[in-house]
Amino acid sequence: MRIYIAGQITNNPDYIKQFDRAERELTEIGHTVLNPVKNLGFSYKDYIDMGLCELMHCEAICLLDGWENSKGACLEKAYAETVGMKVLNLKDLGVVINA
Repeated sequence: MRIYIAGQITNNPDYIKQFDRAERELTEIGHTVLNPVKNLGFSYKDYIDMGLCELMHCEAICLLDGWENSKGACLEKAYAETVGMKVLNLKDLGVVINA
């Protein structure tokens, strides 16, 4: 399944580790993963636009812990729900990440 990772980036000092770990774990169990933190050097608006564009090509969104603190992740979740995508978290996918 193609899965887009969504979570809090702004004001989250550990976001790179959090997203990379989720990408690695989801890839290891056989999913194709789109990780938005791989894109660098753009404006906030560009990140939102690119994220939605990437999400459009997925079958599901995986919400990371703290996603509800992110305007961008809330927007991505709303889009996914609106178009009928699966809205999941790591536990739903059988992934347990110990901090």
